[in-house]
Amino acid sequence: MTSAQARHWRSAADALAVLRRETRLTRPQLGQHLGLDSGPTSDLVKRLTRAELIVERRAPSSGPGRPTTTVHAHPSGPLAVVVDLRHGDWRIGTCDLAGEVAITAAGRHDGTAPQALLTRLAARIAPLATSLGDRVAGIGVAVPGPVAEDRLVQATMLGWYDLQVTRVAPDPDVPLVVGNDATMAAVAEARLHTPPPYTLLHVVVEVGIGGAFVVGGQPAPSARGLHGEFGHLPLGDPAAECPCGARGCWTVAFDVPAVARGAHQPVGDDPRAWLHSLYTDPAPAPDVRRIRTALAADLGRGIAGLINALDPDLVTLGGLAAPLRDSAPGEFERAVHNGLMAVHRDPPPSIVAARSGPDASLIGVGLSVFDRVMDAEMLARWASRSRVSR
Repeated sequence: MTSAQARHWRSAADALAVLRRETRLTRPQLGQHLGLDSGPTSDLVKRLTRAELIVERRAPSSGPGRPTTTVHAHPSGPLAVVVDLRHGDWRIGTCDLAGEVAITAAGRHDGTAPQALLTRLAARIAPLATSLGDRVAGIGVAVPGPVAEDRLVQATMLGWYDLQVTRVAPDPDVPLVVGNDATMAAVAEARLHTPPPYTLLHVVVEVGIGGAFVVGGQPAPSARGLHGEFGHLPLGDPAAECPCGARGCWTVAFDVPAVARGAHQPVGDDPRAWLHSLYTDPAPAPDVRRIRTALAADLGRGIAGLINALDPDLVTLGGLAAPLRDSAPGEFERAVHNGLMAVHRDPPPSIVAARSGPDASLIGVGLSVFDRVMDAEMLARWASRSRVSR
């Protein structure tokens, strides 16, 4: 690759990075992000189109005159194979450059044999990757706990520790990204708001509580990659021991057994579905109302503390966090207001339901695969595959 070609493909990599952060950009908007005039932007878009990396489509709002087009991922472009490994189930699919996810397989697990589960997932991934051939840019796996060097350090609610996730990859030469599910959801969420928030606090309630802090569309860096473990802040009962080894963790009150005790109800076979039903019941029993009120207030107090510490532009609520807030909105809002420093109250940052939906972790880990692998060298190889030489 000549130096001129390298410059061209570096510009292409920069353009695709912009399109991963912001959706539905027009050519002029893309050029503004890249600091390019209309001529170089047009040349770049043509190059990416010939290489089957992007496609332009007419914007739905285009009126009379020359139509307005927006730039999108090409339907035959690179894909990331993505896996969402959750507390009771798993999903496998593909994610394109625009964060569009297609689920190809799903199943449940009982959490008792994590190594065997990874082997089963690898057996599912291998034929999918083979069928996609050289369209596969990498594999992304979202897991329910902190990650360091492609290891799931611990999934406390499952009793999993030091789990080497790389064994799901059928080919060691295929790039692999492993990320905490809440962090990956935050990466997906950050790109869905206009204008994109520079700092985003994403708080997730599932069978426990977690989240992430995103800066410029990327997770805030940390020493060992163990950032975002908000659920293990000591905001809970100081006497309550958490499976992580600490006492007083915020997440303990949101754990399924603790919620079930407070609600005086059996959980059933699907803990998450049970929690969703509990938080959205329009006519709750008194015990259910009490536990929802207490948890909504706990959620509000914790978010207030995080706002004081991190000063985010925007706060988003993922998973079951928004239904829980909505089950007792008055208590939640009072807890947030009372916990905020005065400087953060006028005005406070907006706290809104997440927009990324149930595929958030898959979108985030797919985009993270592209962030890792999509450089000038990779794009030049892809263009060669598409018979685009210059």
